[in-house]
Amino acid sequence: MNAFLRRMLALLFFLSLPAAAGAEPRTVILPLVDNLQQQAAEAQAAGKPLVLMFSLPECPYCKVVRRNYLGPLLREANPPVIRELTMTGRQSIHDYDGSWTTPTAIAKRYGVSVAPTLVFVDGAGEMLVEPLVGGDHQFYDAYLDRAFDESHKKLAARKPRKN
Repeated sequence: MNAFLRRMLALLFFLSLPAAAGAEPRTVILPLVDNLQQQAAEAQAAGKPLVLMFSLPECPYCKVVRRNYLGPLLREANPPVIRELTMTGRQSIHDYDGSWTTPTAIAKRYGVSVAPTLVFVDGAGEMLVEPLVGGDHQFYDAYLDRAFDESHKKLAARKPRKN
């Protein structure tokens, strides 16, 4: 390769660095709910709550919660069980009892009217803690940690003790 071509490639590389540094952070895609009965049972078997994130398409706060809070949790060695539902979704999914329902009906059941909202449930779909409503704010980390801690305590208290 001649010297001119090498200089041009080096120049292009260095000119692209500021664009890459300011590029939009990568998109985090959460697993979607398709079978609440199965997904709640998986969470219960692991001794964890099932965390349902109710979202809306193109919701900027939903993107922040996915990227800054839930995405990093899913990369942990022992990740929580998190599934996403689009509040306005009309696709059929299996409910906790095996019957068919929609994300819209599930949102209504839990009283969800704002996106994003996180709902922490047990294996039967019963809420363990108050929903975490809204997007990114100063204490979101603390509220999320508290919801996980309280959920784990309630699940642990329900486990039968071995003699």
